[in-house]
Amino acid sequence: MEVQSDLNKVFQNIKANNLSGAISELEIFLSSHPHQVNSDRLHAILTELQLMADYWKRGFKDPQLPNLYQKLMQRMYVLCANISRQYHISQSSYLLSLQSKVRLSARDFSPLNIREELETFVSEIAMLELEPEHKREARQQTIYAQHQQTMDILFNYLFTSDQWIDSQATSMEDILVSPTVDSYDQQLMIGGIMLSLLEHFDMAKFRTLVHVYERSEDEYVRQRALVGWALTLDSSLAAVYPEQIELVEKLVEQEQCRRELLELQQQLIMTMNAEEDTKTIQRDIIPNLVNGQQFRMTRNGLEEAEEDPMQDILNPGESERKMEQLEESYHRMMDMQKQGSDIYFGGFSQMKRFSFFVELSNWFIPFSIHHPAITEIMKSMGNSRFLQSMVEMGPFCNSDKYSFALAFQQVVSQIPKNILNMLDKGEATLNEVNMAELRKPSYFRLVYLQDLYRFYRLFSQKSCFSSPFDKDRRRYLFCANPIFSRTHLESSFNEITAFLLKRKRMEEAGRVLRNYGASRRDFQFWVMSGYLMQHIGLSIVKDYDDLDCYQEALKLQPDNEKALVGYGRSLFAREMYEEALETYNKLVDINPEKKSYLLNRAVSLTNLGQYTGALKDLYRLNYEAPDDQNVSRVLAWALVCEGKYDAAVKIYNELLKGDVEADDLLNYGYCLWFSGHIDEAADCFHRFLKETGLERDYILQNEAALIREKGITEPEQQLMLFVL
Repeated sequence: MEVQSDLNKVFQNIKANNLSGAISELEIFLSSHPHQVNSDRLHAILTELQLMADYWKRGFKDPQLPNLYQKLMQRMYVLCANISRQYHISQSSYLLSLQSKVRLSARDFSPLNIREELETFVSEIAMLELEPEHKREARQQTIYAQHQQTMDILFNYLFTSDQWIDSQATSMEDILVSPTVDSYDQQLMIGGIMLSLLEHFDMAKFRTLVHVYERSEDEYVRQRALVGWALTLDSSLAAVYPEQIELVEKLVEQEQCRRELLELQQQLIMTMNAEEDTKTIQRDIIPNLVNGQQFRMTRNGLEEAEEDPMQDILNPGESERKMEQLEESYHRMMDMQKQGSDIYFGGFSQMKRFSFFVELSNWFIPFSIHHPAITEIMKSMGNSRFLQSMVEMGPFCNSDKYSFALAFQQVVSQIPKNILNMLDKGEATLNEVNMAELRKPSYFRLVYLQDLYRFYRLFSQKSCFSSPFDKDRRRYLFCANPIFSRTHLESSFNEITAFLLKRKRMEEAGRVLRNYGASRRDFQFWVMSGYLMQHIGLSIVKDYDDLDCYQEALKLQPDNEKALVGYGRSLFAREMYEEALETYNKLVDINPEKKSYLLNRAVSLTNLGQYTGALKDLYRLNYEAPDDQNVSRVLAWALVCEGKYDAAVKIYNELLKGDVEADDLLNYGYCLWFSGHIDEAADCFHRFLKETGLERDYILQNEAALIREKGITEPEQQLMLFVL
């Protein structure tokens, strides 16, 4: 940790664009951790900086000075990032094992050789058609097995590789968009590049993902590249690599890119809710599905349960009720899936203990029936149309498809024969699978996100990796990245923020709102900012409170109902009852039948001492909703204030029959006191203080003005405190 702390000091200076400070800190670091190559590279940077300073001191005006300085900063960052990467690997036996596999392979990882290997594989698969049929299958398995080993090592190389130079990045980019390279290989490579970027930003790798997103004609590849660059943006290095901002600004000028980023942000939030969705399914849905099923688990496996002939006699209609409940639960789960919920995370999370998931690359590889780990399984289950349907057309991520194929072989012997026959014949198939949806780019992206989420949540060595789903670093909330501020993506911020607010992700919504440029602060911005300040005290704009935000919104839309509601609440909370009354009068004019508007107006009138007007609204509300306790409470208090104690007592007696609220005891106590029932009033106050733990003085301070208005003298007030 001390080593990483020393390196962090270097990075802090780099991010502050302080080259001399970074050099000094790295010199200190290398004095404790000597490395000749690193020292030589640092010396070269220092020498160039000294030359630059010498020319500058002599008064030479070099127009290229800013560019030269920036190049030195970038070289400094590359040097430090490589040192940090190697230190990070050295601290983990698992990461060291990955690097060792790469070195022991003794392979040539030049882009030229990588391309040759990948294209050779495509050619060999194409040439299989020329093989005799009796040799073809064995040859195919050999080719796929060898290629899988090649891709495992290549994936590990991409993850553990140093910072790329520009020529290397350009060559790799060409490989990733080439039609002569297999799409599955390109997708897997993008996963390795993203994994590397998440550990240490690399401008060349980042640029590669951006260009692949722009150039590729393969949607599977494009969507993985989009996820990769969106999750690896690093605004802290904007001064060192302004190219980052230029690339992003150019991308978001395109309407398609903005739409896909909006969808991606929403999908990321839904993906992160997987565990909560799992709890909902296990708590509210699975019990109904299990209770309605017609099978039971025995020591010999799953058996069909016999119907009880007495059931319809003893409980007529019970079968229909269970079936309706079963269908309702099933449709609820399907609706969750349609809305983007990861409904399969909980079930498949238990199936990640197969040896298949020990290999890092297998968490990122697209599903293929030719993967050596499942080739024999698919071959032995070749007649099962159900298995084929599940792995080829099922709405599952790649990781879950591999889990299903691996698990199916183990449980197939326990499935009842009649059920197995249905599965084999294809009579039991997936319902509600919309094939058109499964072919959309948004679905390709969602599948990849679910694969990523499973990796970062379930992989046995997950602690070695920096998760984009980490709630502290918040890479997943990329729309809050300052790089997107004042870009065309801001036009989508309102929709993203509303999406977050709807799902009660308040703090994240606030982060997106803070990323608005000042010129983009429209009506929706001010309303949502006021809402967050009002409900969780989250300040969005410096020196603005919730009242200020709603006032700004009303300047833009003076009669907007939503803004008036928030404004009224803010006024009420500040006891600005005259302004609140004016606001609720406007709201009642807009919607005369809205109970909450009438009730809040009545409360405002009561607090202003205008009891007659308040009672007019309250009598109407009480007549229309006699069981509404909120209306009853306000009505009772207005009657107390008006001096109609007998009517108020009747209402309080009804309120205190149910679950007693502390404020009911307090207000009833005032009613009794004002009407001369002092002993009973003291009893109510005593109960109130016991329940709330408040001091006795609260009784007098809470309604000091009203107590005086009712003619209660100072000695009487003190006597009340005495008896309490």
